[in-house]
Amino acid sequence: MALFVLITLLMVGFSYANVVAKVNQRSITREEVISAFNAYWRGIIHLPIAQATKRDMQEFLVEYVRSLIIQQEAKKMGINVKESEFKEYITKNIGNVPLSETVRELVKTEILTNKILDRIAKDIDVSDREITAYYYLNLRDFKLPAQVLVRRVLVEDLDTANEVYYRLSKGAESLEGLRGVKEGDPMWYSIQTLPEIVKQQLYPYEVGKTSKPIDTGSGYLILKVIDRRGDGILSLEEAKPVVKEKLLKEKRQEVFKKWFQKVSKEYRVEFFFWQL
Repeated sequence: MALFVLITLLMVGFSYANVVAKVNQRSITREEVISAFNAYWRGIIHLPIAQATKRDMQEFLVEYVRSLIIQQEAKKMGINVKESEFKEYITKNIGNVPLSETVRELVKTEILTNKILDRIAKDIDVSDREITAYYYLNLRDFKLPAQVLVRRVLVEDLDTANEVYYRLSKGAESLEGLRGVKEGDPMWYSIQTLPEIVKQQLYPYEVGKTSKPIDTGSGYLILKVIDRRGDGILSLEEAKPVVKEKLLKEKRQEVFKKWFQKVSKEYRVEFFFWQL
């Protein structure tokens, strides 16, 4: 009898030593967390598991517990995720790649979080006064770099590329009659972020400046500056949509933080980080 009791106590002790967190009566084992963490690290972070640290695992455990609570609360609120919604979210944010069951559950939590937010923060709004105040208090954030609008032409062979360069540098608009020529829509580029080889070719970035053919390894690229705008400050009207989105996001996050703190009090949560 004594032997049986001793064995039972050892088994209970071993089981407890394997638990890294508890949510009410739900025990979360080290094996469960490691399996989930590996799936998350590979499926979402896309990094070698060897680079993961103990701190990464501890932070993941907190998020894992948070996910369990959010799923429970969503169920109470009658909020769920349709398969069509899940697929749409995956396509938009992750891509069509195979996902483990653990990663699916974590993604599901993100969708549920957004749905909960839509419900509890539906009356949240941002006033024009808040937008204006934020804009003038953070003008540095709306500084625009000097930019150039660039016409881009890709050519297959050097002789044709030289012809394109000659025409564009002389002010011709049409490249009609030339073979193996592909042209994309003009695009604005920050001068600061242009590759060095492009900077050398387009300096001093005057309208009409045309680059000589640049060998890309799969063809020749010719660039022409067709417009330029100097550095400055984004206007209030142009900045309004960006500021409103930012402030709305911050307000929604604060509402969710308070909501989660409130509902979390209904759960007995324990962490045993040293068991990881």
